[in-house]
Amino acid sequence: MGCIRHALSKKEKKSLIKKILAELPFLNISPKKNLEIGTCNSYTIYFYEGQPILVEIGDKLVPLLRHVLRFNINDLRMPKVIVDMGAVKHILNGANIMAPGIVNIEGSFSKGDLVLIIDEKYHKPIAVGLALYSSDEIKHMKRGKVIRNIHYIGDKIWRLSYS
Repeated sequence: MGCIRHALSKKEKKSLIKKILAELPFLNISPKKNLEIGTCNSYTIYFYEGQPILVEIGDKLVPLLRHVLRFNINDLRMPKVIVDMGAVKHILNGANIMAPGIVNIEGSFSKGDLVLIIDEKYHKPIAVGLALYSSDEIKHMKRGKVIRNIHYIGDKIWRLSYS
């Protein structure tokens, strides 16, 4: 990957690990392991033991889908939105998640939270989105955009994480 990387200071590392453990505990980050930060094509990417695991989008730490796919879906302690197969091709082209394409919601979330977008057939993560409404609100919506697609399989970040 053509990134400019460097180790984090002890203070930066401690702060980052605290944030990861609070927001994405399933990543199992150990403070004793190597954690680096890199800039790749204007994205800030975090590397754990040499592997890209997170990208910073706005003020959010977003788990890279290539890393997420290494986990068993049941170990991903993150809210999940299951979409029908008709929505998958649109999501993989960058479309946002619309209410009619949702078949189920696992876990609860608030507006502004990160959610994993899962396809209903294979039950695999295909995108990470930013909730535009709470899970309770979405369950009652029949139409409209409900989740902003911020990282999906095949996007610039996906290609960047293993270029």
